[in-house]
Amino acid sequence: MIKHYVIISTILGDLKSRGIFIDAEPLDIELPDPKDREFFEIVMEERKNENAYLITGNLKHFPAEPFIVTPRQMLDIILDEE
Repeated sequence: MIKHYVIISTILGDLKSRGIFIDAEPLDIELPDPKDREFFEIVMEERKNENAYLITGNLKHFPAEPFIVTPRQMLDIILDEE
């Protein structure tokens, strides 16, 4: 059990150290799940400055855009950049 705690703590610590705060502007967009709107707003705000991606298992909940990808697609993008 302690091993799992260490792994989880390490992952969460890494995410926290690499995380950034993004103050996104509200967008006037309708999505199938209104709770997903904040994720779309964040990626759109960050795309103003960088090549950001929205990674999701629910592509159908977002507009069809090349920067909205599945986890597998993101892995392929990362591997192609190496």
